[in-house]
Amino acid sequence: MAASIEKHKDNDFFALSRIDRSIADNLKDIEKSFGEDAGIVTDFIVFITKLIKTDLFGYTRFTLADFCRETGRNKQELCKIHPHFVDNPKAVPPEYYGHTFETFFDYALFNMLHKNIIFGKGYEYTSNGRDINIEKYSILKDIKLNVKRNSNAVKVYNIRISDELMDGFLQRYYTMETNGYKLVGKGKNGAGRKHLFIFIYKTRHILISQNQFITRFPIDLLASLANIDVKEPRNRKTSVKRALDHIRDVGKTPFTYRFVQGDPTKSYQEDYWVELNYSSNLALPSLVEQRGDTLFFKNLVETLKSHYKTKYPTLVIPDEKDAFQRWLNNSLKDLDDKANIFVSAYYKAYHVSLTLAQGKQMIKDKFKKGAE
Repeated sequence: MAASIEKHKDNDFFALSRIDRSIADNLKDIEKSFGEDAGIVTDFIVFITKLIKTDLFGYTRFTLADFCRETGRNKQELCKIHPHFVDNPKAVPPEYYGHTFETFFDYALFNMLHKNIIFGKGYEYTSNGRDINIEKYSILKDIKLNVKRNSNAVKVYNIRISDELMDGFLQRYYTMETNGYKLVGKGKNGAGRKHLFIFIYKTRHILISQNQFITRFPIDLLASLANIDVKEPRNRKTSVKRALDHIRDVGKTPFTYRFVQGDPTKSYQEDYWVELNYSSNLALPSLVEQRGDTLFFKNLVETLKSHYKTKYPTLVIPDEKDAFQRWLNNSLKDLDDKANIFVSAYYKAYHVSLTLAQGKQMIKDKFKKGAE
């Protein structure tokens, strides 16, 4: 176990992103709401949030190859016809803006546009002094597809994310590493290991924010998160151990663990608990967001929105569900205005002065903030 920790001394591996707390705390509700597409839905939320963090001014455009590269998915598998249409010959694939959504990925994306994640229990949080309760969570506002010319018909997805997803990124999140996330998903029960991976980083975020590094969970809880369904306690322990080892070693996740007995004096205690230890994180600056990141992103997005509403108060674009997102991701439109706002937000968050030219270049080059 000690040998595996040595791998984590290479901070270049880590790519720190965020995941909405309401999503990370309710992974099972994604399964209930999206069924067999739940894994793709979870991957998409992780994928698009990473794009926002590394390229706020271009996150709404991507290809299937981009998605697969960041999530560990197989492109050929995602291009197959969705089982819903294979198993139901009379089922007609939906069309939207002239595109037929019939593949694994496209149909899952279409469902993200038309379905919500329904939380079994309302998710409560506080924002600007107000208590907010989320009972359902929309993911997308709009989808459009273009085909790149002279590129063997590569589809380019243009999406508009929901306000809930953006709010989660800005103010309601856990930090999570994403390179390990895509690695642990390969192979049998990859979706279950990804769920457990998210839980391990969620737990890490909570503990370190409280200046703690060790905690315990019932083995049945971890087995449920990892979609491990075995009857014999001994087999359950073996399966959970295998999943944790995979996340630690293949996903290069900096933690150690051990199995401990429950309290024998309490009848409701499970036979086994798992003790997670994150003390090795102390030497990993790449797994800590740079101080000022939260202020930077929140101030940047809010000021950009305010500027857009002031400059284009009555602008209506036909067939456009979110004109602000379209404006934000057009690097040629009002670049001076955007760069000025970027430079101001950067200084307020990090107390570092950038020139307007530097601000423009960072926007064009897909700026990266924090310690990724």
